[in-house]
Amino acid sequence: MKKRVLFDTNVVLDFLLERPPFFSEAVTALNMVSQGRVVGFISAHAVTTLFYILSRKVTSEKAKDIISDLLKTFSVAAVTEKVIKQAVASKFKDFEDAVSHYAALEERVTMIVSRNIKDYLKSDIPVILPEVFISTTLEVDAK
Repeated sequence: MKKRVLFDTNVVLDFLLERPPFFSEAVTALNMVSQGRVVGFISAHAVTTLFYILSRKVTSEKAKDIISDLLKTFSVAAVTEKVIKQAVASKFKDFEDAVSHYAALEERVTMIVSRNIKDYLKSDIPVILPEVFISTTLEVDAK
């Protein structure tokens, strides 16, 4: 069974905005979804954040096209009332990361890929840096 991986907003933005010095790792990590090596998720609330940030750089129509293309490859982890209530009651310092965590749990995600792992210290799911995700996924594929 393929790994189910939630990609944090920061990793997706690194890719979409080609942010140095993180762009290369983001491309490689996200390409593992399009290559079928893992099942990729983004949190529903991340989609609105991505659109908002993109629409400040490009037109709203172009931002919608980019989001539409992203959703051809990635599944969306739902943000439900249950997820929000769990996030509110959690010990996470960062509310957005708490929401991502509980949405990932609902989707039975096996890991979260983020550059901001310190905000996930309370996570019940392993949270790893993109470069660690890349090396461990390639390592498993080689076996």
